[in-house]
Amino acid sequence: MVFLMGMVIIKKLKDVRLRHGVLIQGLPGIGFVGKIAVDYILSELKLPKVAELYSDGLLLPIGNAGVYIDEKGVFSVPCYKFHLLVGEERDLLFLSSEVQPVSWSQYEVADKVLEYFRSIGGEEVVAVCGTTAREGEKKEVYYAVDCEETAKWLDKLGFKRSIGGTITGACGLLPALAHLKGMKSYVLMGTTASAEPDPEAGMVIVKALIKIFGINVSLDNLSKIIEEIRKKKKEMEEAKAMLKKEKPESQPPYYV
Repeated sequence: MVFLMGMVIIKKLKDVRLRHGVLIQGLPGIGFVGKIAVDYILSELKLPKVAELYSDGLLLPIGNAGVYIDEKGVFSVPCYKFHLLVGEERDLLFLSSEVQPVSWSQYEVADKVLEYFRSIGGEEVVAVCGTTAREGEKKEVYYAVDCEETAKWLDKLGFKRSIGGTITGACGLLPALAHLKGMKSYVLMGTTASAEPDPEAGMVIVKALIKIFGINVSLDNLSKIIEEIRKKKKEMEEAKAMLKKEKPESQPPYYV
């Protein structure tokens, strides 16, 4: 069943009715923190996809309209994907994608996401992403919230309040619009000093989601990925140090 709404298409793959539904969004952003966290949970738990969202505001990562082509030659359009985790008392709907909407489409796409989410029993919205930190700082989780009551609850769970600044893109906008529509909402941000994918920051977000929602997912495979990256970084640093040591000092220029 396909619903066409302006420039946004929501394609329902399964009929869903959530019990006290929570939407957890993880998209590309700083350090790919939110995307790594959500994609890891989806991969480990092999959660079924229940819906897709297509929009003219979802372009290829390079910024052009177009399609992906897989190894079998089959094309696909950039889209939002919704995966369902049926919990003991409440259900979690995970939102993932390879891209974020372009700026002029952010409000429209977020509004349609919330419209669909609420129509199937959604009550709470969580966005996960990265936040900038200094190199070498301990990986932690900061939050931004809809109200003081939510802040006090997250304080008790051991997360830190983010004071000042901005959250750009869908990670800030989706929970903000959810709040305007009367839903509980907040943002969880893992600290990262890297613009490159940061699985260590992704792990602290996965741990936060486990703590809040009791998600039964092993961290073993993510730990292996992190250890492999650390090993490769160490090897690269050692190789650079060796090259620097072996490189002869440059000779002063002479003019005739």
